[in-house]
Amino acid sequence: MVYNAVREGSAPQRVSLQSRHGMRNAHVVRAIAMMETNMEDPPTPYEIAEEIGISTRQLERLFTKYLGATPKAYLMQIRLHRARNLLVQSEQSITEIAVACGFSSNSHFSKVFRGHFGRSPVSHRTTLN
Repeated sequence: MVYNAVREGSAPQRVSLQSRHGMRNAHVVRAIAMMETNMEDPPTPYEIAEEIGISTRQLERLFTKYLGATPKAYLMQIRLHRARNLLVQSEQSITEIAVACGFSSNSHFSKVFRGHFGRSPVSHRTTLN
């Protein structure tokens, strides 16, 4: 159970990034927040580092230390998990989901999704329904 403060019954439950990822590095938390809020047009590691005021190399070191992945790889994981959630929880088309998660084409989205989850987005959706 995560308890941050009293909220109204209609308010959504939110878990802080620090709690969700089990670390407290402010740069990494800000970088992840930037990644999650710019899903349709994913920022580059350079853009993220510039925005939070550190070098790209420092950003890569922090991600490797705290998350065990490069910023680019971690961003791809976020995008793919968001896509999987949309496949399960929405009626959006595969194309709409691909665009919402920052992929420029269905074929690229399908190839990366299959490589990560072991099956295509269409197969994933039809298996769960």
